[in-house]
Amino acid sequence: MDEFKTGTETAFRKNAADFFARLPGPGPAGAATEIEAIWHDLDGSQTGANEAASPGSRLSRHVSILEEAARHDPRLGRDLLAWRAAAAPSDPVEAIACRLGRAAGAAAHVLEAGASAAREKGYYSSSLMDFRGAQERLAGLVSGAELARLGACRLCRLLEKGQTERAALESGALGARAAALEADVRSVAGSLLGQSWVDARLDADEILYADERTP
Repeated sequence: MDEFKTGTETAFRKNAADFFARLPGPGPAGAATEIEAIWHDLDGSQTGANEAASPGSRLSRHVSILEEAARHDPRLGRDLLAWRAAAAPSDPVEAIACRLGRAAGAAAHVLEAGASAAREKGYYSSSLMDFRGAQERLAGLVSGAELARLGACRLCRLLEKGQTERAALESGALGARAAALEADVRSVAGSLLGQSWVDARLDADEILYADERTP
């Protein structure tokens, strides 16, 4: 997947990952002012060079922020996405790309936590069908996250080329992919980590996306 990224995009994503690595681990949702500060620390000013950037490159930054936030803490990724959706109008293409990024990050977080839990339960050393099923579902998160990242990258590239109509056309199917990955993440987390874990980190997914807004 990284082969599809430019050097600038790869460097920005690494900076975002390093930023979140310095934050405390998963915990209660932060205050709205803290969420806003995190976004602006990473994305920078909304004027000047940032405004001069192309729609595709701006969106790529936003996707990376959301992916790395959710990889660090799924609830933080959710809070950042909700803040972004409320703070600035976004069209359906941007909303779906950001949703894909957040879903990919949450999948990566659950993969790591779920794999550790499965290992502790002996799932990797058993040939029982239930245990093999858990392994396959974890593997499904890997492919699901990569497809989500690829889909978000595709939308960014189309916007970069000015192909807004094509991006809008393809975003519908990608929105369904994001929803399916979110459901898989919750399902795998519930089976391996427990419902209380899901309630603490993955619940309240009722973010109102731009393509779902009502008058």
